Amino acid sequence: KDLVAYARSIEKEKNKNFRFTLTTNGIGLTDEVIEWANRECYNVVLSLDGRKEVNDRFRVDRAGNGSYDRIVPNFQKLVKARTSGTYYMRGTFTHYNTDFTKDIFHMADDLGFTELSMEPVVTDPENPSALTKEDLPVIKKQYEILAKDMLRREKEGHPITFYHYMINLEHGPCIYKRISG
Repeated sequence: KDLVAYARSIEKEKNKNFRFTLTTNGIGLTDEVIEWANRECYNVVLSLDGRKEVNDRFRVDRAGNGSYDRIVPNFQKLVKARTSGTYYMRGTFTHYNTDFTKDIFHMADDLGFTELSMEPVVTDPENPSALTKEDLPVIKKQYEILAKDMLRREKEGHPITFYHYMINLEHGPCIYKRISG
C-alpha cells in the first residue's frame, strides 16, 4: 500500500500513469483489501490451482489443511465487487492434473469465473509434479478441447477468456512478446 501511495504521489510530477497488479492466494482477502484493489489495481490475479482436490494438493496451511474452501468465497466476493480494472483466475497444471480443462471448466461453470489462465508448473524435472514428455500428448489434447469449448461458448453467447488465447490481430502482441518473440 505504501509503495502504491508513493507512486500515486509522483505520477503527475513525473507525467506517468502507473498501473498496478495485485496477486493473491485469497487467504488475506478482506473487504478492506477488495476496496483498495478496486481503487488502486488495474488487474487482480487470483491464484487457484483448480478443482478442490487439485488446489488442496499443494496449497495447505501449517496443519496440512487445504485452502480451497476458505479462498473460493473470497475470490467470488472480490469478482462480484470488482468495479474497475480486470481480474483473472490463475491456475497451475502439473503431472497430477494434465486434464486441466476440468479445472478450467470447474472455475467457469461451477464457480462463475470468466477470466481464466492455466499455467504449466515450472519445477525441477525430478519433482513428482513435474510435467514429462509422456504428458505432452494429453496436454496438447487439452488445449484442443479448450479451444473447441471456447468456440461453443462464444457461439452460445456465454464466452470465457483464456489468457493465453488472447490475440490482438490489429495491434499485435504486447511489447514483451515482440521483444522475446
